Amino acid sequence: MSSIMGVSASRGALLEARKQLQFIKKSTEILEMKRDKVASELNKYLGQLGKREEAEKKIMETYTKFVKALVNVGHEEFTSASMVVSKMKTRLHRHLVMGIEEYDVEIVEPPSVESIPNLVVKEVANEFYKVFMEMLEVAIIENKIEALAYDLMNTARKVNALQKIIIPSYQDLIRYIEERIMEEELSEFVRTKFIVDKKG
Repeated sequence: MSSIMGVSASRGALLEARKQLQFIKKSTEILEMKRDKVASELNKYLGQLGKREEAEKKIMETYTKFVKALVNVGHEEFTSASMVVSKMKTRLHRHLVMGIEEYDVEIVEPPSVESIPNLVVKEVANEFYKVFMEMLEVAIIENKIEALAYDLMNTARKVNALQKIIIPSYQDLIRYIEERIMEEELSEFVRTKFIVDKKG
């Protein structure tokens, strides 16, 4: 029996090829839905990228306040204040969203800025903590953008390969098998008719 790519041109092979094509098309639809959802999520986060510029500006403003306070209060006062501030405790949360690895940071215990006795130093410390939280938010958003963009690129590549290479090749294979079956059935019919005519 005739064959292509190791597949025999039989009704069984035709049925199997049609079944596989149906499965591939369904998988492609699911990947397309994922691609569109990821693109939508990515656009949502891209709109927040402006926060970095704003946060960096605040860091510079806070640093300027720190330098002024350091000149006025002195290095020893800042060193003394740092001794009474407890270390900040955080927890990293890893989770999968549509198969994409994302991270969030939970502040378990913020630094005890309120325990600083000097009001000038306390104000600077408070400012730095606020700016740090803003930069942390920016870092989390940028991490999500990077993960989403990478996944979008991979998903789009898979969808493209399925639509432009895999599906057309299966469609060609099905067409080929159908044509070969028709040729063989026609050939069998002609042979049978010839035998019947001979006997008659």
